[in-house]
Amino acid sequence: MIDRAKLLLGTIEASLTKEQVNPKDLTVEHVMPQKLKKEWQEMLGKNHGTIHKKLLHTLGNLTLTGYNSELSNKPFEEKLRLLRASNLTLNQYFQKVDVWNEEAIISRAKYLTERAVKVWPR
Repeated sequence: MIDRAKLLLGTIEASLTKEQVNPKDLTVEHVMPQKLKKEWQEMLGKNHGTIHKKLLHTLGNLTLTGYNSELSNKPFEEKLRLLRASNLTLNQYFQKVDVWNEEAIISRAKYLTERAVKVWPR
């Protein structure tokens, strides 16, 4: 699944800019981490367990980065700082994001889906 997500995100990244980044140097990052700490539970709200289970491995919650180990299980504010400083065009999306909850993940999934449809039109 991660390999397919990397291919999809890498292709979307390539469609956003002429300045190509080598996807071999990147890994897939879960913005909402695989293990929720208290900060994440609070951000997601009272249904954090359901939201986590439903959206963890979805396109909207995944991105590419060269800083996977630095991002890891960090609070969103720390991840956001690194994602906003990213050289990837794909991660410019995070310039306009202040919270990472169910609505934000679904919104990004819609954005990435629209980009994917442009890359692979019917």
